[in-house]
Amino acid sequence: MTREDGVMSNYRYENKIYRLTIIRLACTLLLAAVLLVGTSCSSQMGWGVVLWSIKGTDAKAGSIVPVYLKSNITKTYVIGLNDDRSVKMEVPLWQIEVFRTKKAAEKRVGEMGEWKSIYLIAQRDGLPVRQKPANGERRVYRLRQYEMVKVLAKVQGEAVYTGNVALPGEWYQVLTMDGTKGYVFSNTMKLFDESTGEEPSMPADTSGQDTVSTILTTTWRPTWYTTMLNSNAIDLDYFSMQYGLFGDLAKNQIRVELPGFSQAFNYTSVTQVQDWFVFSPTPLRIRQDGPDAIIANWDPMDIPAKGEAVEWHQGAGSARFVAMDQDLLPIIQAEQIRRENALRSFFSSARVAAGQGEASKNSAIQLTSDVGGELSLWPSGLYSWQIAEITQAGFAPGNADPDQAQKGKVVFGLGLSDDLSATWQGAFSLYPDSSEGRSDYVYAIKMGHLLVAKSGTQPGSGAIDTIDSRFGTVDFALSLGK
Repeated sequence: MTREDGVMSNYRYENKIYRLTIIRLACTLLLAAVLLVGTSCSSQMGWGVVLWSIKGTDAKAGSIVPVYLKSNITKTYVIGLNDDRSVKMEVPLWQIEVFRTKKAAEKRVGEMGEWKSIYLIAQRDGLPVRQKPANGERRVYRLRQYEMVKVLAKVQGEAVYTGNVALPGEWYQVLTMDGTKGYVFSNTMKLFDESTGEEPSMPADTSGQDTVSTILTTTWRPTWYTTMLNSNAIDLDYFSMQYGLFGDLAKNQIRVELPGFSQAFNYTSVTQVQDWFVFSPTPLRIRQDGPDAIIANWDPMDIPAKGEAVEWHQGAGSARFVAMDQDLLPIIQAEQIRRENALRSFFSSARVAAGQGEASKNSAIQLTSDVGGELSLWPSGLYSWQIAEITQAGFAPGNADPDQAQKGKVVFGLGLSDDLSATWQGAFSLYPDSSEGRSDYVYAIKMGHLLVAKSGTQPGSGAIDTIDSRFGTVDFALSLGK
């Protein structure tokens, strides 16, 4: 073939494609004109039974509508939506089953019976729609988690077994959202009745299914976990295996565990409202906040706006979580060992400052101050504090009483910021037996004295970076007690 023949062949091929494009465009414009004018398709070709409710209209599944035109190009029917035939719209071919007479359409609706308003919702990813109602039959469609199918009929099918045990459930003939017809077994699906007026588990647009699946299967930890890890300052009261947001697909449950807050949200459906996924009937709603973070809200009166910083505190109705697959147990164990070493280091330094060296390892450290009262610390991790009459209110933990010694637990090892570590040697926390709260302090040992200042940093930050300006530094004389 010569070069000229090749050019002519390409010309004829491109000309053919051009003519086909013009024909398709003309058909599309004709169909648009039909929809706008409504005169050229006034003749009715039949009656349609709606198989899947038409979103945004009153044409629910089982409704009968007039059908005016079928387009094999756009794969749609042109239907009417009311008696005066003034409203026409296009719907996909699979959404309508067409009959020549209204009587035949009514008979079909009667055959649908109780199933005309019933849908099924896949409760896990990968469930098969099969060619016939048997577990070994060919798969014709693969369902994604929370994807809906329309029930067409309940049918007889083969039993489905796990091991030697038959699974509970029924076989249904269904219609998928792309028009595929097949059969599903209901064991891992949830029934939804449209006639109840409730919202389905997911909107018709299933683009958010992957997001919901990720939310429910990811381990989410409070944002401050990454802050503590990055600064290598772990506060074990706020860094625990128990805190986080945890999904349970089997129970349809999400648990939120935070310091001072614990609640399980048992949901029956998930809908998307703007950028929030709402877990009804609970108040819980969740949205993505970047690729590896989410914001959870459970207070309808205090929903954070997009872009608003969300920081957890006692009584808050929202919290931010980050995806974290890291094993926390070794981190927690290492921090516990570090704190034990910090306690031993403090008592060793305090004995030297008291002039006792290593003489009595089990003896308490006695701290005495006209302003602060008498504070005793034991190597076993206990403390006793008898405040003075002039001790400033709020300096000691809880509601300290000058007439009665406060007792509780002492823990060493809380981190210090770089600025504070230039002045202070370390930190300790006091947990009074009489309350659940704690108080944090920084300390420095100097020439037989223990200088103590109260922390002004919010617990949970990992490291103390400020001193409470309401109190000054208290100078305790240091000695070895019993």
